[in-house]
Amino acid sequence: MPHCLSALLFLLALNGAAAQSVAVYQTTPDLLEALSERATLRFSTVAGNAATAPIITVDDAQRFQEIDGFGASLTDAAAWLFAKKLTPAQTDATFKSLFSRKDGIALNFLRQPVGSSDLAVTFYSFDDLCQQAERACITPPGVSDPSLEHFSIAHDQEYILPLLKKALGINPAIHVMLSPWSPPGWMKTSGSMLGVMPTPGADGKPQPASLRPEFYSVFASYLVKSIQGYQAAGVPVWALSVQNEPLAAQTDYSAMQMLANEQAAFLDDALGPALAAAGLRVKVMVYDHNWDRPDYPETVLKDPKAAALAAGTAWHHYAGNPSVMSRFHEEFPQKDQWVTEAAGGTWQKGLGQTGSGQTGPGKTGNILAEEAAELIAVTRNWSRSYVLWALATDQNHGPFVGGCETCRGLVTIDLSDPERPEVKPELDYYVLGQASKFLLPGAVRIASDEPPGTWLKDVAFRNPNGTVVLYTLNAGAISQELRIGFRGKTVATTLPAGTVATFVWKP
Repeated sequence: MPHCLSALLFLLALNGAAAQSVAVYQTTPDLLEALSERATLRFSTVAGNAATAPIITVDDAQRFQEIDGFGASLTDAAAWLFAKKLTPAQTDATFKSLFSRKDGIALNFLRQPVGSSDLAVTFYSFDDLCQQAERACITPPGVSDPSLEHFSIAHDQEYILPLLKKALGINPAIHVMLSPWSPPGWMKTSGSMLGVMPTPGADGKPQPASLRPEFYSVFASYLVKSIQGYQAAGVPVWALSVQNEPLAAQTDYSAMQMLANEQAAFLDDALGPALAAAGLRVKVMVYDHNWDRPDYPETVLKDPKAAALAAGTAWHHYAGNPSVMSRFHEEFPQKDQWVTEAAGGTWQKGLGQTGSGQTGPGKTGNILAEEAAELIAVTRNWSRSYVLWALATDQNHGPFVGGCETCRGLVTIDLSDPERPEVKPELDYYVLGQASKFLLPGAVRIASDEPPGTWLKDVAFRNPNGTVVLYTLNAGAISQELRIGFRGKTVATTLPAGTVATFVWKP
């Protein structure tokens, strides 16, 4: 878990009792320093020895989007590991490290699969009409449940919902978002939760499975009942997307193709009326897929009825560039944006210094810097969140039923010795923690520049209590002197190579 922070200094930093002093916490790429408290700095009007160092100017008069949070997903696999493989004391300690502000990093965004994702122990939905296992079953032809008589959230009641309630008990400010990877198989053209039809097409290629039009309203009712079931169990639902990665018809785990015009029609004719009839007010996020296809959410949001229901767009990071969100903000300024899935794993190469003196992918690069740079980029491009993927995986990146066999959780639960399981926070934990621990509910992004000709990247925020939080990365291969400028005063420091630092002060 993170190095112990001085409770007094931490509270001073967030509450601003020491005016014009700057609290500093940093994480180095080798994690020898991990959210470690550094010497306090002080702003001054006097230029010191570092008067020529690059300067990051922070302007809290310029304000942008509110930040909804940072987090991950308590997948079926993660919840199973916490509930079945750790001792209660280990789970309690790990949850404090994840969700407590005093004892951990105060994560406050959990995106929860409705039914199984790839990181699950078995396939399942909340209305299965065939026997699911580690392979997806196929519902017999003609078998369906349009009245949802067999609907049940019993699967999640065993260990997912109790753990969500535990997290909320530690941090009541957590936002819970629901996202289905697939409807129950009987609602689809395939009869299965897999993303493709049971047999390939005439060209020999897998054919995408889709939602049967006669079951649009039934699927909407299924989502309504999922929300109601969670809320009745004591887990408030803040947001919903209707289909995870709707353009990815996966062959080996729960998925479904839902084209943009189909999603617009589903929102118009099924989900909107179902939510209204149930009196539910949740944020509906469209798309929930990669940056490289902005035409999809654009199509949905240009549909007047769908746009009236939609709060904005959910994005993933697996293709495209976060700058698309700034262009999207210009087109749809009244709609919010969130990054809702950004997995890390063994495929990452990290940022490494190239011969040109710039940063880029490198075979032995800095993965901490890669993720921190992305957190900075997504928040500078109007995202209200940065949500990774699994909250936890085991030492073999599982359990999984298919899909990602190389994804890394925020923590690894090492079961190499099943009698003595160990919990290890990964670098992803610290990338998020350098922001989530210090941003309070209601924080907004404020202006900060990135000095040209340097490897410095940064993003700044203002908390409701007035404290300023500057998240800074030195993505270069050597230490970097820098100054921070704020309201006519400056403070100087040095940031080690590849290091993330958070500076917190009260004006």
